[in-house]
Amino acid sequence: MFRFAAIAFVFCAAAAQAQTPPPITHAIDGYLVTRAENNCLECHDKPRDIGRKRAKDSPTPSPKSHYASLEGKPEIAAGHFNCTSCHAKGK
Repeated sequence: MFRFAAIAFVFCAAAAQAQTPPPITHAIDGYLVTRAENNCLECHDKPRDIGRKRAKDSPTPSPKSHYASLEGKPEIAAGHFNCTSCHAKGK
C-alpha cells in the first residue's frame, strides 16, 4: 500500500507541475503591468518565434494560447496581459 501511495504522490506532483505556468526567472520590481502598458511584453511578445529554437538566455515568447487574432494580426488576448496573475515571481 505504501508503494502505491508514494507512486501516486509522485505522479500527482508531476502532473500538477506540468500544469503550472513557468516562473518569472528575472527581477520584475518596478515593472508596469496594465492592459495599456506591459513591460513584460517588450521582450516576450514575439509570436513569430513560437516553436522556434531560441538562443540561450533569450526571452521565451508568450505561447500561442496567450494570443487572439485581431484583423489577422496576433495580439495578446485580454485575459493574458496580467502576467503575474499566473506566473510566480522566481527571483
